[in-house]
Amino acid sequence: MNRWALTEEELRRTRARVHGWASRAAAALVVGALTVAPLVLTLWVLWLVLSMAALLGGLITAPVVALLGVAGPETHPVRWGVLNALVAAAALVVIGMMAKGVLGRVVGEAIERLITRVPLGNMVYASARKLIASFQERSDTAQHVVLIEFPSPEMRCVGLVTKRFRAADTGEELAAVYVPTTPNPTSGYVEIVPVERLVWLDWTINEAMQFIVSGGATSPETVVYRQTGVPAPPRTGSDA
Repeated sequence: MNRWALTEEELRRTRARVHGWASRAAAALVVGALTVAPLVLTLWVLWLVLSMAALLGGLITAPVVALLGVAGPETHPVRWGVLNALVAAAALVVIGMMAKGVLGRVVGEAIERLITRVPLGNMVYASARKLIASFQERSDTAQHVVLIEFPSPEMRCVGLVTKRFRAADTGEELAAVYVPTTPNPTSGYVEIVPVERLVWLDWTINEAMQFIVSGGATSPETVVYRQTGVPAPPRTGSDA
């Protein structure tokens, strides 16, 4: 008899130990992934913002680098990335300050006329401007965050109303609803929904975005689910 051979009982115990270790490792893996997920998502969003800022700043620093003949970003990409992001932030501050004055409005209108002459630029610029303007409305009756029926009548998803209009054939009031996706709310799709089928929430846009990005983890204790057709009452300062 081979002295290294395991008995049936020893094999059973060994398999049980291996199964237990594997189960604990799998559970620890899930817990670890859930623990670092918010950090990874935050770092990804910051990286995306900084990359866009560095790209914008690079458009400003590139002509200066070429004019002065100094070493470009390829020598120290990290340093130049940070510098470009800082330049972009400074440029946005200056643009914001100028936009409040007469000169800034004149320059802005001139740039807008130039962009709108380009077919593709006109479509993208006009759509983006209208979308941002719709979210900047401060009217007490303006309710943007809604629930729509998706993907079935007994299920709901969060959307943002961007425009309300009338149907040419039936006369009923419709709403264009932008439905962001999780965890990246900058991508999504647009649904045209009858206003009477919308569930109006008293959430702010910031609360809706937090709900979407967190996958529903950040949400109020209660939410209106079936009351369609009537906008929720405007939120007061004490409710914020």
